[in-house]
Amino acid sequence: MTIPAAVGRTPLPRRRVAAGFALTVVGLPALTAIAHASGLALADGVLLFLAAVVGVALLGGSGPALLAAVGGFLLLNYFFTAPVRSLNINTVQGALALVVFVLVAAAVSWIVDLAARRTRQAAAAAADAHILAAVAEGVLAGPDPLRGLLSELRELFGLESVTLLERTNEGWRPAAATEAPDGSASPETRLPADDGLELALRGRELDENELRIARAFGAQAAVALRQQRLTTAAEGDRVRTALLAAVSHDLRTPLASAKAAVAGLRSDEVHFDEDDRRELLATADESLDRLAALLANLLDMSRLQAGALGVHPTDIGFEDVVPAALDELGPAGRRVAVRLPDDLPVAYADPGLLDRVLVNVVGNALRYSPADRPPSITGRATDGRVELRVVDHGPGIPPGDRERVFQAFQRLGDRDNHTGVGLGLALSRGLTEAMDGTLKPEETPGGGLTMVLTLPRGEL
Repeated sequence: MTIPAAVGRTPLPRRRVAAGFALTVVGLPALTAIAHASGLALADGVLLFLAAVVGVALLGGSGPALLAAVGGFLLLNYFFTAPVRSLNINTVQGALALVVFVLVAAAVSWIVDLAARRTRQAAAAAADAHILAAVAEGVLAGPDPLRGLLSELRELFGLESVTLLERTNEGWRPAAATEAPDGSASPETRLPADDGLELALRGRELDENELRIARAFGAQAAVALRQQRLTTAAEGDRVRTALLAAVSHDLRTPLASAKAAVAGLRSDEVHFDEDDRRELLATADESLDRLAALLANLLDMSRLQAGALGVHPTDIGFEDVVPAALDELGPAGRRVAVRLPDDLPVAYADPGLLDRVLVNVVGNALRYSPADRPPSITGRATDGRVELRVVDHGPGIPPGDRERVFQAFQRLGDRDNHTGVGLGLALSRGLTEAMDGTLKPEETPGGGLTMVLTLPRGEL
């Protein structure tokens, strides 16, 4: 977005004032010569010189206009008032005409200059309003309005940095800032932005009009900060609400199944044969495994969002980590077809995190694959990276919805009792990116979804 600079920051440009003085010094003698050669009377000369004073006022303002009024008085007295070629005045009419000329010329020059100043102030106000309107339209509608405002202010006035400071119990701390050059010794200007907020401008000094615009930016920045925090709070509430809604069902279901199985085994009223006991134990075991996996995902996601997840990458072969992940998936994992080339390079990744990623991604593929077409895993090397593809032939996901599956608590085609809280793929992408990798969805030829896991190539 391009923002025009405000106009009319000074009363008049120096070149116009200089031009007004030049016109007075050169124009009045020339006008006198023309009027004297034409034989104009005093009344006509007064009108002619009064028009000249107005023209000088329009060009150079009140200073040159007052000089033109005084110069016109002297020239009219010397060349047009009896006795001619003398500064003496021997008639009351001549004296009155010259006095009226000076008064009218001074008044007209002041009015013309005042009107010109008002016009320039209106133009400056219009330019300022255009700046703020452009900011409101372009910056505030962007993805990060607060940082956008500070960046636009820095670029508009050519500053080194702009910082929004917030007062705390420990003093002033930055709430948002643009990048500043290291070791800058430039002067800093502080402007109040709101209660408990100040705008720190580092760089050149600003004039009054620029400071006025900067204060307007500061007020907008304070509003943007409040909106940002309200949005963050609302997003946190949304996540907590989604988590409670999901956990209320998805934690309760395996817990209820395990409790029912254990309660049945402990009951003295019903006799179970050995097959029934094994089935109840398997149900309890499966339910507890689902509960453990869900809690592990929740804990990993919380650590990932808090930036407290430790990553310890090392060289690791997919031929080692893939079978281990499939074993964690139980009998369903044995259905997955694994086709890894013998010369597939090792990956540089954290073994524990990679195992979590594979368990979630392959488990998701198993969940949506038809019984007669189980998922498959293939691998290849690409430009310093190692790629693993988890291919399923399920219903797939429309292209416009594929990124949504990586948002926490999002489940497409869900509402069954086995899809979980929607953390698996969101967590998998976060863990992959923590290992400097990528996880992207692609359409499987013939129908379905392929998850492409790419990791840095190891050195072995």
